[in-house]
Amino acid sequence: MNNDLVEKLKNFISSLEDPNDQFHFYPVKNGITEVGKQLKLGFSCYMMKIYFMLDMWKDLNQDKQNEWIKFINSFQTSNPRFPKNSFIDSVLLNDLDSFGIQKTIKNRVKASLNYFGKKEYELNDQKINKTIIAETKQAISTLYMVESRNALPYHEFPQDHESIEKYLNKFDWNYPWNAGAQFASLCVFTMTQLELNDKNNVKEYLQKFINNKVHIEDGLYYNDKKISSNELINGAMKVFTGFEWLGLEIHYPKKIIDFCLSNKPNYEGCDLVDIVYVLNRCSKFTNHKKNEIEEYFERIEKIIMKNFKDKDGGFSYFPNSSQTHYYGSKISNGLDVGDIHGTTLLIWALSLISDFRDDKNYFNVIKA
Repeated sequence: MNNDLVEKLKNFISSLEDPNDQFHFYPVKNGITEVGKQLKLGFSCYMMKIYFMLDMWKDLNQDKQNEWIKFINSFQTSNPRFPKNSFIDSVLLNDLDSFGIQKTIKNRVKASLNYFGKKEYELNDQKINKTIIAETKQAISTLYMVESRNALPYHEFPQDHESIEKYLNKFDWNYPWNAGAQFASLCVFTMTQLELNDKNNVKEYLQKFINNKVHIEDGLYYNDKKISSNELINGAMKVFTGFEWLGLEIHYPKKIIDFCLSNKPNYEGCDLVDIVYVLNRCSKFTNHKKNEIEEYFERIEKIIMKNFKDKDGGFSYFPNSSQTHYYGSKISNGLDVGDIHGTTLLIWALSLISDFRDDKNYFNVIKA
């Protein structure tokens, strides 16, 4: 990586700023939808992460840092549908709540086929609940990244052994990317919201739960291996983000390294950062195949740069398209331009590769 790339990235993120609201950022410069123009919380968190990774956060004066933190905290609210003091962007919630006739019909047909009817609204509510929890987790982890915290306590999450088991087993561990994300959220909430004694107790319960999901033959976390390699790697990534917050070691890092290196990297932003993150974290606990990991990262760097849009200076989520959706809300028309989501993820991937090489020249590493 070089200073020229960093400068282009800085220029790109500057172009996404709303001129009338200094902490509001657009997902793309071109091809943005009306909803994309109005969403604020998630994109402000993305941009704060970018500022931190590009070492720009420390250059902001204290007043601006405090104002930005206050802006993110302003989304904390009490809505009886969700845990008290959740972080909620009303634009996102309203968009997810509003279903057109055509979409409603499609969902009813799908619900009938998969669940023999009667669960469509419950499924939609479950999806929205997971979105609000994910938004809350992202806001809290972002604030902690800059050594701040949420203004109001967030305590409505499972904290005893039985509740944790019941909650996490509601999710399908045949698809560990989603289930692992729920585990990771509990890890973040546990380590940021609880007092020391409670924190240690819940940490023990979470560790016991995940110990029952790991498979000794490959070191991965799932119920049934009849799923794609990408799903398994993405699931491990979510679980390991939780481990990083809890301070836990990875069960079988050598086996997971072997598994990752046997798979070709995908070209989508999430898949790229997920496999880089998994290899980076595993390498913290073993020197297994360090040279092969370096060669693999060199290949991934070339793929990452295929997503770089030199014309506007940012990364796109897909090789030839910007990210089109944010938690189900359409935010762009998918033009071949850089976007805030792809840029956040791929800077993170580059920071993890630099961290693996012990190269601190360009990027800071974040916790998810």
